[in-house]
Amino acid sequence: MKRKFDSISKEIEKKCIAEVITRVEEIDGSEVGIIAAQDIIDIVIQNLGPEIYNMGLHDSKKLLKERLADLETEIDILEQYN
Repeated sequence: MKRKFDSISKEIEKKCIAEVITRVEEIDGSEVGIIAAQDIIDIVIQNLGPEIYNMGLHDSKKLLKERLADLETEIDILEQYN
């Protein structure tokens, strides 16, 4: 089964894993392996990923609406009257 985490670059994956391992060791003092760190990241991505993705879509939609309104204004300015 392909994880969502598999679609990011290996550099980012390694950085995230290292940060999770370091953070868990700082907080708890216990060692966490690579597989456990990947599982933690997978859980976070699975739970937060869709929400973050949807926020990006909403931001994009808002930006497009603003730009469309600007274009409509510019077109209205070009309208000629007798």
